Amino acid sequence: MEKNNAHPLDIHIGQQLRLRRKMMGMSQVVLGKEVAVTFQQIQKYELGRNSISARRLHEFAGVLQVSPMYFYEAYEPGAPTPVSPGLSVQAIHLAHNFERIGPKNVQKQICDLVRLLAGNGG
Repeated sequence: MEKNNAHPLDIHIGQQLRLRRKMMGMSQVVLGKEVAVTFQQIQKYELGRNSISARRLHEFAGVLQVSPMYFYEAYEPGAPTPVSPGLSVQAIHLAHNFERIGPKNVQKQICDLVRLLAGNGG
């Protein structure tokens, strides 16, 4: 019997791990081999079912070429954990970076452009 008592921070870190792994075009098997764990363990980390130790997080950061702080970016205690299972890696990356665009009028112009392109097919 499996309980899903995953901590929101573990879920967030797992999502960041999955996003970065996919952005680098790396499979769970390859990442697992790089840090000497099974792909099943990578799955558990990515789903937030298992916490990642500080040492292991440091190993992941090295393999994925990011700072260990990358895994904590945009985490807000108490905020709902966003889940985006149907989005492509590019869409997740775009949304993540979109939030970093400071001027709201620029964000609006980008949204208008995307709507225009999507409506015209191209």
